Amino acid sequence: MTDHLGQSILSVYQGDSKLSVYQGDSKPLAGTSKCIGFVVTSMFLLILQACGGGGSNVVVDPLPSAPVPAPAQPAETNPCASYTVGGVTRQGQVDGDNCVYSSLFVSEDSPLTVDLTIPLIDGIHIFEATLQVGEDVDTGTPSVGPTLTIDAGNTLVWTNKDDYLLVTRGSTIQANGTSTSPITLTGYEDAVSGTAAFDDVQLWGGVVINGKGITNKCSDDQRANNTCHIQSEGKPSHYGGDDNADNSGTLRYVVMKHSGSEAAPGDELNGLTLNAVGSGTTIENIQVYSTYDDGVEFFGGAVSVTNLIALYVNDDSIDYADGWVGTVTNALIIHHRDNGNRCIEADNQGSVFDAQPNTNGTINNMTCITSGSDSAEGGGLGTHGDSEGVLLRRGVMSTINNSIVVDLYANEEGANGNECLELDDSETRTHAENGATAINSTIIACDEVGKDSLSNGTSVAEWFASGTNNVAIQGDGGDTTVDSDIQILTGFYTATEFIDADGNSFTVTPVNGASHIGAVTRANDWTQGWTICLRARATESCGPWFL
Repeated sequence: MTDHLGQSILSVYQGDSKLSVYQGDSKPLAGTSKCIGFVVTSMFLLILQACGGGGSNVVVDPLPSAPVPAPAQPAETNPCASYTVGGVTRQGQVDGDNCVYSSLFVSEDSPLTVDLTIPLIDGIHIFEATLQVGEDVDTGTPSVGPTLTIDAGNTLVWTNKDDYLLVTRGSTIQANGTSTSPITLTGYEDAVSGTAAFDDVQLWGGVVINGKGITNKCSDDQRANNTCHIQSEGKPSHYGGDDNADNSGTLRYVVMKHSGSEAAPGDELNGLTLNAVGSGTTIENIQVYSTYDDGVEFFGGAVSVTNLIALYVNDDSIDYADGWVGTVTNALIIHHRDNGNRCIEADNQGSVFDAQPNTNGTINNMTCITSGSDSAEGGGLGTHGDSEGVLLRRGVMSTINNSIVVDLYANEEGANGNECLELDDSETRTHAENGATAINSTIIACDEVGKDSLSNGTSVAEWFASGTNNVAIQGDGGDTTVDSDIQILTGFYTATEFIDADGNSFTVTPVNGASHIGAVTRANDWTQGWTICLRARATESCGPWFL
């Protein structure tokens, strides 16, 4: 302590008497009767000793100790995705285990222009606007854009039904899930609030990838002069070019759920839209589940897809047009019991049936399970038409190999107009007659096998039956997957033995070296572990109605 002169004082007690001891010589000890020795060094008292006897107690008031600092707290880590542009860093906001990304982070008006990685977190990545990768251009040559990387096991959701994931020309996506850690893209009501029904649609837009591949909506001159800029369906963006080997990245083990917002009447986003996407792009092991418009739609390009599941798609499960020349291998398609249109709808071009290059897609090992349900116009609940098999039209060329098309309920309902194969116009039928369109090693088991006739008077059903190793089975009033008279499928697996409507066994030899027909066998089930709603309803309440 100090006195009013600023001198250091030590308080010493002798018995009950207090002695004030000043440091230094400026003031004598008050009331000192005995010898008291002390040493003060710097700011600390080292020794204080009372001399003599007489039962004196010397008590030293301790100097106040310095406060002990609290343990340093580790800085809170933000696990959300971030990127830096022009010295400014933008990052998602933590909300519990989730990360939330506002329109200031990314949107159509503020697209990504640098690479971005969506890291794996314990929760969900929530986007409040469109996740647009790269800038959309409608003039000149698209530049090389950024790459969006989505780590395996992530779930991304969108809060608004009109927002979606868009990868522009020149940009890429790397979404590499695994069979044990798939990537899920869905709506907020599904993954966060938990209020979505199993067959809800239009909770968000979907996935759109724009490529620099060839579309027959552009002329040779436009492609040569880099002036091919076709506006996409749904929300406007642009695609097209002259590079059918273009690489837009990878989608592997990705599940897309509850999509298909409507930009305008009849103009909707699909589960997955591939606009002139090139063959350098890898797409394998994907599922489109409960979407309002098409499951996967190809507009030109040459991209191929391996291992596709389209479950509860309201419109066409696979739709291709405008010069697409790729291949889909292993496609499992199951319609909703009350709502679904076609397994395949294929066109050359909507307004010019002989546009070049001609659409010429290939489908290998498809299982198409329709429900026989009718459209709303026909007294049913279908939003886009009757539940049917394959429609080829508008001058398209196609090859279908090693496939199965069945109508589960047409036999029970006697459905009219729910055909399993239709060739819609003279241009398309001409391609069938001259061999440009072919169906091989395929079973069709439906109440109405085919619709229409070729120019030579041959019915479409007869033309199909004349193909290599094809078998057409007319329904006999039973369920084609479980009826004892017809055995083609066991659940959605290709049966190990085929039995026709007369109870006779038959075989179908696959072409092109395939080991089986149909999409999936029990012995080689590539759907295990990463898909949703494919198992019996006792296990998954959203499973197909016939399991």
